[in-house]
Amino acid sequence: MRVTAYPPYRRMIEAESLDVDLPDGARVRDLLGRLGERHPPFRAFAAAPSDEFLWGQLIVHVNDEIAGLDTSLQSSDRIDLLPPIAGGSSSTAPARR
Repeated sequence: MRVTAYPPYRRMIEAESLDVDLPDGARVRDLLGRLGERHPPFRAFAAAPSDEFLWGQLIVHVNDEIAGLDTSLQSSDRIDLLPPIAGGSSSTAPARR
């Protein structure tokens, strides 16, 4: 499967993208573990205790959909590693000038 990394994860894998061989039915956690074998920062992501914990550190998209640790993968999947993005202000008050 093709894995595309966005900053800051691109720096961690030292490439914009790479191919990872995993059997069909492997999970996102397995993918992160495989990445961790070659790129130690990913070991912590693979050991995340929950999806919410992972998403606070790393967002994994599988075929343009957010994925959890137990999401099943297929060899034809496109994987994107994205940073979590904080939302904007919830205030509806107009900005001061």
